[in-house]
Amino acid sequence: MLFGVSSLAFLLLNSLPADIAQMKAGEDATPETIAAIRESLGLDRPLVERYLDWLGALLQGDLGTSWHNGQTVLSGILASAPVTLSIVVLSLLLSLLVGVPIGVIAAVRGGRLDRVLVSSTVVALAIPNFWLALMLVLVFALTISLLPATGYVPLDADPSLWLQHLWLPVIAVATVAISSIARQTRSAMIENLGRDYVRTLRAAGIPERSVIYKHALKNSGVPILTTLGIQFVNLSGGSIIVEQVFAVPGLGQLTMTALARNDVPVVLGVLVVTAVAVVIINLVVDLLNSAVNPKVRV
Repeated sequence: MLFGVSSLAFLLLNSLPADIAQMKAGEDATPETIAAIRESLGLDRPLVERYLDWLGALLQGDLGTSWHNGQTVLSGILASAPVTLSIVVLSLLLSLLVGVPIGVIAAVRGGRLDRVLVSSTVVALAIPNFWLALMLVLVFALTISLLPATGYVPLDADPSLWLQHLWLPVIAVATVAISSIARQTRSAMIENLGRDYVRTLRAAGIPERSVIYKHALKNSGVPILTTLGIQFVNLSGGSIIVEQVFAVPGLGQLTMTALARNDVPVVLGVLVVTAVAVVIINLVVDLLNSAVNPKVRV
């Protein structure tokens, strides 16, 4: 997976029609200057040779150097990654804390409450996160001045301000994840509550709260964990646009800025790091599934 993503990304980004050397040199640059810049960036070499050099450096942990400012790609990613990671982690926590109870309540109560909750999740799934981000800024930042609209404060500088600046981006990103987790939890809970072991537990006089939360919810953990792993990918992608709305200096803003400048090494570095994170999260989800469900270990 990592090899496929990195190779495809390199070939696509290095096949862009834009002349990077011309853009870097300026409109009034002489052909000699443009040729010198192209040579310094290695753009005068064959694509296959550049790819093999880049892949060899990547295997040694070298993501290259930015074409725009000459800094290492790794240093830029390390500076921006904590911001995006804060948004993604807080969004996952919020999704679990809100989505799972909604799903459980909808499955247990049923009736009108179930229909209202299901309809609400459908509406939430249909709302674009960038539109929701703009509405949150309009209401909570501009209208009632409750939370800041833009910017970011590091956690080690001021935890309170850090959380205040992240509330709106986290809500904007997490809304879809909350809906997905709620729907998956509801489906899994309805399936488990209709199984024979639940009827046996109830017939044995086990308290209903224990039947729901200790047994049915635990056995519903595998699809919930799987959905959580999928949502990590979705949240990472959704944060790219949301970071632009809130002017948060995360990987999303780093990527968009690099794309505007045709800074190929930076974009490649972000893609590779994101792919590695996705692989690790999928591995963790598989391990957690095997711990929760003994059938997976067979």
